[in-house]
Amino acid sequence: MPTSPAPRRRGLSGYLATFVCLLAGPLFAAAAPVTVDVDPGADRHPVSPLLYGVNFGSTAQANRLHWPLRRWGGNATTRYSWQDDVSNRASDYLFYNIPESNPHPENLPNGSAADVFVDETRAAGGEALITVPLIGWTPIDRNYRWGFSVAKYGAQQQNECTINPFQGCNADAGNGLHTNGTPVTGNDPHDTSRAIDPTFVTGWMAHLAQRAGTAAQGGVRLFDLDNEPALWNSSHRDVHPNPTTYDELWQKTRDYAAAIKAQDPNARTLGPVSWGWCEYFYSAADAGGCGPGPDRAAHGGLAWIDWYLKQAADYQAAHGVRLIDYLDIHYYPQANGVALSSDESAATSALRLRSLKSLYDPSYHDESWISQTTNEAIMMIPRLKAWIASRLPGTKIAFTEYNWGDGGTSSALAQAEALAIFGREGVDLAARWVAPADNSPIEDAFLLYLNYDGAGAKVAGDSVRAVSSDVDAVGSYAIRGTGSRLWVLLFNKDTATRQTTVQVAGGLTRTATLYRFDGTHRLGSAGTAAPSAGALTLSLPARSATLAVLDLGAPPAPADFYTVPPCRLVDTRNPAGPYGGPGLAANSERTWNLAGRCGVPATAQAVSVNLTAVAPTQPGDFRAFAAGGVAPLATALNWSAGQTRANNAILPLTTDGSGGLTVHLDMAAGTAQLIVDVFGYFQ
Repeated sequence: MPTSPAPRRRGLSGYLATFVCLLAGPLFAAAAPVTVDVDPGADRHPVSPLLYGVNFGSTAQANRLHWPLRRWGGNATTRYSWQDDVSNRASDYLFYNIPESNPHPENLPNGSAADVFVDETRAAGGEALITVPLIGWTPIDRNYRWGFSVAKYGAQQQNECTINPFQGCNADAGNGLHTNGTPVTGNDPHDTSRAIDPTFVTGWMAHLAQRAGTAAQGGVRLFDLDNEPALWNSSHRDVHPNPTTYDELWQKTRDYAAAIKAQDPNARTLGPVSWGWCEYFYSAADAGGCGPGPDRAAHGGLAWIDWYLKQAADYQAAHGVRLIDYLDIHYYPQANGVALSSDESAATSALRLRSLKSLYDPSYHDESWISQTTNEAIMMIPRLKAWIASRLPGTKIAFTEYNWGDGGTSSALAQAEALAIFGREGVDLAARWVAPADNSPIEDAFLLYLNYDGAGAKVAGDSVRAVSSDVDAVGSYAIRGTGSRLWVLLFNKDTATRQTTVQVAGGLTRTATLYRFDGTHRLGSAGTAAPSAGALTLSLPARSATLAVLDLGAPPAPADFYTVPPCRLVDTRNPAGPYGGPGLAANSERTWNLAGRCGVPATAQAVSVNLTAVAPTQPGDFRAFAAGGVAPLATALNWSAGQTRANNAILPLTTDGSGGLTVHLDMAAGTAQLIVDVFGYFQ
């Protein structure tokens, strides 16, 4: 083996020459400029206001920030009794039944903590998302009770006094593990709980409707089908010690969701509320709940969520009722120190910001055990969309728990960009676990969208194309508002200032107003910036979020209206032809391309029509919108069972030359026929 050559000695001049080369080389080079190209007319789709939601949060914070969505969720809600205002805290705290603080328990079920939560959420202008139990158990009464009595089941590894030695602690409340660490088995669930069935949930819905109205009347319309049921055998093992299976979870989903829909046809259900990566593919009864096992094999080898959506589709085909409106998952990035962590070290901060790409990027392999064991990209949102498109089209996407850190700058920046990604990628509902601390940097991440100027200004509208030349340095997103308003969101993830040029199709002529937060400044005004040569050049501080509020100039001229001889565009009673039958099934959608029909040209942006509902078997409504968009909350036509009802409407069409129009039928079951007569169009 040859020996290594002896080191060469250098004179002083050699060292100086080397140092000068280093100064001129990459070590001291300025970061390359970033270019952001925005096209306000490309990739346009609505951004749901329900993205900016949280779990819980204080009343004062809700009144300040006006959360559009607040979720009543978490382990304790799996066994919450709306009748006695008490919940079991599961393995989080010794399987204890703990009554909610209530100044007037004699008035129950009125005035419960859940009632107050709904009332305060609605008063602050938001929607409440209520978790309803599917587990089949709820607390017996309003007394303190615990699942594993030491006196009854023997000495245990821990009790309340060993883990929380306060005066008056209860040494009889054990943690359910023998002193050798093995689980206590054979305990009686009735120590804390009583059995319930779907009538417990429908009774709760009736109670809420009596207080706030039905879903159609502005009451509670969103219901989560329990919380992380694949973890019941650990989190709630005192009443559900066995791992859940594909069949058990689907049976419970079917029974409870069908009861919810029967109670209120306008209610919207979210499921299966999976806890994380493993449960997207396997049941708790498979290999450790996180690998191929007998349960998945017995169900055609299909991933759990894929199989779950297939069952929902089969049920809808057989019964005409959509049981799942939102595919609901929980997503916590699994890289060390990223989620639920205040770690703001340099390495963790950089990792936290990179990990956002796991939401959408097929080329990004998550830097955690997931990619290490599966060797595949997570690409979470495209994966969910593919399952939905394959099995249950029209299902919305919800992230009812997620978290990208509870610390300072990188946590806030990641939170702000996660919201932008949700909007761009077409997520329909999201609720952070949990609401950020009052007046924290993470609160600023939400205020960037909900009240960026401190006077109530919101970012709201349609996501449009915004492409960064270096997404790892500067993330870019754009939202088109009404008129000529455009918001551009820029997230500098670098530890150095980045020069960024924003180019907007058609050019910019007006001064932009800037808002920003970074590591040393809370969200506030960052001055203005005038365009040069039709573009905006900005110096983005290190680790900062910048909102540029732009005016694209005079709005386009009003569309011209052209009349056409009255003509029938659609009649689903007629089985012949692409614009005929069959009638629409409950909670389904149909799309028609109207360009070229009845004198409607390919350049039409909207049509003036008369909608008629014929022979509906249940009360319901039609919602109409441009194909490829999101069904609005507003309805175009409402009716009672068996009623023939008509209404005039101006309906938007796609502007891609097809004149695409989608109609969604909201109804509990059965079918309704649709007639559409056109009288004119806008272009």
